[in-house]
Amino acid sequence: MTAELDEILDDVFHGVAFAAFVEQARLAQTWPDSEAVKRHAYRLYEATVAERNADRVADDVFTEPA
Repeated sequence: MTAELDEILDDVFHGVAFAAFVEQARLAQTWPDSEAVKRHAYRLYEATVAERNADRVADDVFTEPA
């Protein structure tokens, strides 16, 4: 992969959109329905953001004030 493609896929939304496309294509065994991909991508994105925020909140809770 090129550095530019790596950078795009490292972006949270683009990464989950690609994952959703591949997962839906695998389920459909053909080109996936765009609406199904969009809904799946949003679910993956929301789960990823929630996980990152939970980690951030946990770090804040357990960090000693200066």
